Amino acid sequence: MNQIRRISPVSDADAARLVSGDALADLAGQIVATSVPEQPARRAAGSRASSPRRRRWLLAAPVAGVAAAAIIATGIAVGHGSAAPVKPTAGASHPAAVPSFGPAGTAAQLVDYATRTAAARPTFNPGPHEWVYTDVLQATASGPPGGSLQGPVTGRVEQKTWIRVDYQKSASIKNGKLVIEESDVPRSAKTGQAVAPVPFGWPSASYAYLNSLPTSPARLTAVIRHNLATLPNPIGAEGTGNVGVFNAAQTLMQNVVLAPRLLAALYGVLASDPGVRFERSVTDLDGRTGVGFSTVQEGYLKEQIVVNPKTYAYMGYVDVAMRAHSSTGLDGTVHFRKGQILGWQAMLGSGIVPKAGQLP
Repeated sequence: MNQIRRISPVSDADAARLVSGDALADLAGQIVATSVPEQPARRAAGSRASSPRRRRWLLAAPVAGVAAAAIIATGIAVGHGSAAPVKPTAGASHPAAVPSFGPAGTAAQLVDYATRTAAARPTFNPGPHEWVYTDVLQATASGPPGGSLQGPVTGRVEQKTWIRVDYQKSASIKNGKLVIEESDVPRSAKTGQAVAPVPFGWPSASYAYLNSLPTSPARLTAVIRHNLATLPNPIGAEGTGNVGVFNAAQTLMQNVVLAPRLLAALYGVLASDPGVRFERSVTDLDGRTGVGFSTVQEGYLKEQIVVNPKTYAYMGYVDVAMRAHSSTGLDGTVHFRKGQILGWQAMLGSGIVPKAGQLP
C-alpha cells in the first residue's frame, strides 16, 4: 500500500455525527482525513508520482490495530499492481449501444446531451460481488514527493485495477498475472468486514446511497451544500462555499465509477455554478482533447475536470499554476512557477464487470 501523505485528526464530535450506536464503538477513537495516494508502486527509475494538492480526499474510518489506509474505486491507491497489459477475458459484460447527440461545445450542451444519453442507459446498480474496473494514467515527476508534482512531468504510469463493490477484495496484475487479495482497507473489529472509505463531501460512496441522490442539478446542489455544512471538513476553505461544491463533485467523479445519470447531474451542478468556468478545450494526459469545468483556488491553482465531449464520460483532471506561488507546509516550502503542471491524470477506461480480470 502506498504511504499516506497526510493525516489530520477529526474531532470526536465530528466522528459522532458520522456514525452512531454500535458503529461508533467500532471506531478506534477517531476518523481520519487522508489525501488519496496516487503513485503506483512500480514506476520509471528516478521518477516519483505524486498526487495534486488539496482536493482528492477521502474520510477513512480506522479500527483498533489497523493503519488508516484508503483504497478507492479508481484503483490507483493499490500499491502492489504493475502496469503490465491485461487482455480481456471471456464473460465480461459489454454495454449496449446508446445514442450520441454529437460533440458538446457548451456547458448547456454537455449537460443536455449527457442527461439524454444517460436516460437511454439501463439501470446502474452493481451487486456487492461485482468488480469496479479502472485503467488510470498518472503523471510522474522528477522532483521530491509531496502533495503535488514538484518538478517537470517526466513520465507516465498506467495502472489497471479491480476493486470488488463491497470492498472486501482487490485485484491487480503482478508479473503479468492477475492476483486477487483481501483489500487493504481498515476492517471492523466486530465483523472483520472492510470499512469503505468515504469521498470528501459525501456521507457514503455506496451505490445504494448514490442511486438515492436526486438527478436534478438544483436539488443535488442542495444536497452537496447540506453535506458540506454537516460533515467534517478536513480541507479548510477549499471545503466550503462554491469551491467546496466543485471539490466534492470532482472528488466523487475521480474516486467512484458513477452511474451516467448521476454524472450528468454533477455536470449540471457545475454548469449552474457561477464560480465554475466551462473549458472548450482541455488536453488530458493521454493527449486526448476534451471539454471541462475549472475553478481557480487559493488565488493561483487552476483545477480542471476533463470530460469527453462525444461520450460525455469523465476523462480525468489537470491542475496548473496560473501564477508563481510558494507554499509552506509541515514538510517545508515548495515553489511553483507560472504554467507548472501540479497534477495530471487520465481515466483511460472504467466500468463494472462480473469478475476480476475482465474488461468492460
